[in-house]
Amino acid sequence: MEVLKSGDAPSLVSNIEVMCLLRERMNSRQPSSETGNENDENTNKSNTKDGPFQNRDWIEGAVLNYLQESPCGGPSVKLEEMPKLVERLQREPNSFSTETGYGLTNAETLQVLNHLPTSPVELHLLIEDLENRPGFAADSMHSAEEKQMQFLKFISRYSGREIEGADAEEEGEGMEE
Repeated sequence: MEVLKSGDAPSLVSNIEVMCLLRERMNSRQPSSETGNENDENTNKSNTKDGPFQNRDWIEGAVLNYLQESPCGGPSVKLEEMPKLVERLQREPNSFSTETGYGLTNAETLQVLNHLPTSPVELHLLIEDLENRPGFAADSMHSAEEKQMQFLKFISRYSGREIEGADAEEEGEGMEE
């Protein structure tokens, strides 16, 4: 195994990136296992797929299964559009732009990508001091709660997941009229 120097690997890697990497690695090893003769009992165990790397393969498979069952592993997650999402999450809030950013730190962006929040509670757990952030603070047009729901709807466009509490809010608005 090659030892990486500190500058060789990125410091923050999202679950989506790990999942893609593991899929590639496992798919690249698939054809090699089909070429061997599995019925040959005289084959040395260390020369087969189950030999010295069976623990590595099991761990990679278990991690991949876990990530596929996590929010970022859903079938409706738009992997090809994630760079756009990251750029918008980290862009500083600007009232002059139609696509304003949210000014999240690298760590907060990573948390949002890994969890793809669907409720205001999750949002408060992932983003520090949410109420006072420029992209989420109340202004003359929107309350802080409305901005948080807009953010959750923005995230749901990339994740394909439904927002928790959105139906209850829409019903509440309909009852006020």
